[in-house]
Amino acid sequence: MGMAASQVRLLQLTSRKNDIGYQLQDLSLQKMSLSRDMKRITQEYQNALNTKTLKWSNNGGASYVDLSYGTLMRPGSSNQNTPYLLTNSSGKVVVDNKYQKYAEMISSDGKAGGDWDTVRTSVLSSLTGISAEKIDGAVLAEEAVDTSADNVNNLMEEVDRLQAEAEITGTEPEFLGCFGNSWASVSNANTINNASTVQQDYEDANGERCWILSEDLSSSKTQLSSMINQMYTSACNYLSDEDSEALKEACETTISNYNNYLDTSGEQCGDVCQTSKDTSGAAAGKYVVNIDLLITELMRNYVSAGGTTDTNSRGDTVYCWYDKNSQEYQEYITKLEELEAAKEEYSTSVDTNNQVLTAEEESLINFYDQMFSAIADNGWVADSQVEDTDYLNNMLQNNQYYITTMNSQENSDGEEFFEYNTDIASNFENIFSVNDSDAQYEAQIQYEYEKSVINEKESRVDTRMENLQTEQSAINEMIKGIETVKNDNTERTFGIFA
Repeated sequence: MGMAASQVRLLQLTSRKNDIGYQLQDLSLQKMSLSRDMKRITQEYQNALNTKTLKWSNNGGASYVDLSYGTLMRPGSSNQNTPYLLTNSSGKVVVDNKYQKYAEMISSDGKAGGDWDTVRTSVLSSLTGISAEKIDGAVLAEEAVDTSADNVNNLMEEVDRLQAEAEITGTEPEFLGCFGNSWASVSNANTINNASTVQQDYEDANGERCWILSEDLSSSKTQLSSMINQMYTSACNYLSDEDSEALKEACETTISNYNNYLDTSGEQCGDVCQTSKDTSGAAAGKYVVNIDLLITELMRNYVSAGGTTDTNSRGDTVYCWYDKNSQEYQEYITKLEELEAAKEEYSTSVDTNNQVLTAEEESLINFYDQMFSAIADNGWVADSQVEDTDYLNNMLQNNQYYITTMNSQENSDGEEFFEYNTDIASNFENIFSVNDSDAQYEAQIQYEYEKSVINEKESRVDTRMENLQTEQSAINEMIKGIETVKNDNTERTFGIFA
């Protein structure tokens, strides 16, 4: 009877032991599954840490703002009121729900070649809040500016042509004729005014061409200044206003220099001016100035002061002057006066134009003018999701959408047109690929949550396994005890019968 009871107990314990083994095996598989889940969420977290997003920067990446549809296609501080067109692979402008209704007014089917000019005023007024009258007034004012500018440019070309016809050029000896007959420096100096006499103030002293001044130093300076100013007065009859100013400066510089020369006459400046030692001539005891050297210095000062010069085919320096009594010169002056009046008219039209719109209003209009001109030129395509920043980022990073800029150009007929430059977003100078901090933050929260769930499950599995293993050890001990008793009983029973 005792052996039968022991056998039943042994069977019960063995069954429980097998059940525990099965549960331990199942729990072990659960732990493996939890390990795989932990590996998975860790990998997802690492991937999120490496997630990049496109940002917009106006300072070379020192700071960023979100790259959104508004950043590109709405006037604002980020794009500095310059449209950066969002385009697809066909070059069509991508419009959101707000712009679609205006795009349909330009081109109902989205095809290129739409009409922007017809709907321009109504669209701009709707988008900017500026009255249609003010927008149309700005167009008229701008046209007036263009007309005035064309008039000025045409007159400038005409003035240049007439000036070239009226202008006389020649070498220095020819140009010196403009100074009149108040000097005697070179043989053909009087070519222009046809003066045939030389004033008695000039005399050939000691074999050189000289001006003989006074015995008194102060009087000599006064006489020299008077004679140089007389040359200036004569030359002004042949020079433009600008060259007259240059000659005036040159004469003042030369007078100042020669006053210094006269102060040191006979000592350091004997070649330029001196006190004559010729007691037999008219210059005895008087101050004398070398005309050739004075003219050389005067012309050098004239060029330095900005006097008009050129170079002829032989490489000689030539000077410019006018015959102010000629018909060519009179036509030149008449057209020059017309040019000055046209410049005044242009300035007035510019001032009027500037008063029609504020700078901010003009900037807004320019923004929409460019954007809708591009829509008319290249067509458009609607995308209702494009205002979603994540969606836009994805489309740009996958090169489904592009960034297109516009540059105003002018053809040979003076007509304005736009040149379009398209590039992928990653090549655009204002767009930077940076770590997505929002995605990283969300990933960290998700990772910490899922990790806590896995750890809690793993903790429960470990506790359950520990309890089962403890129970399994106890069962093993009980089975071992029953088997020992069983073996002892068997031994005794068979020992009796032996």
